[in-house]
Amino acid sequence: MARQIRVLLVADDGVACAVAANRLITYGLDVVTARDGEDAVEQLKANSRIDVLVTDADMGGTCDGLTTATLARLLRPKIDVIYLSRLPFRIPEQSKVSGAPCVRSPYDPHQLVSVISSLHHWQHEGTLRRAA
Repeated sequence: MARQIRVLLVADDGVACAVAANRLITYGLDVVTARDGEDAVEQLKANSRIDVLVTDADMGGTCDGLTTATLARLLRPKIDVIYLSRLPFRIPEQSKVSGAPCVRSPYDPHQLVSVISSLHHWQHEGTLRRAA
């Protein structure tokens, strides 16, 4: 049996983040959340089993969404990164980490699951399941 994919979901809207996390869990993902970029970086340092970082590119703060992704890749060069953004076409390509897709917000968790499952090294049958 394949091990569950662990996703770190970073968003500064706590309610929306919790709702999205619960929906992703119904698809068979193991989800942890972070309230901001600093919290996400601390979790990445403490938890070696995080496979995918999903970060709100529009998130502000001293460690915004783009910086969070960059720091995640410095800590873990092979971590998959997915950006969330209301206006993804406004994110300069040079500000994004390589190979990181962007999902337009607001999104349905099914969209996010689809992107996660399409990442090249997570295409293992049975890893993700359909939501009930």
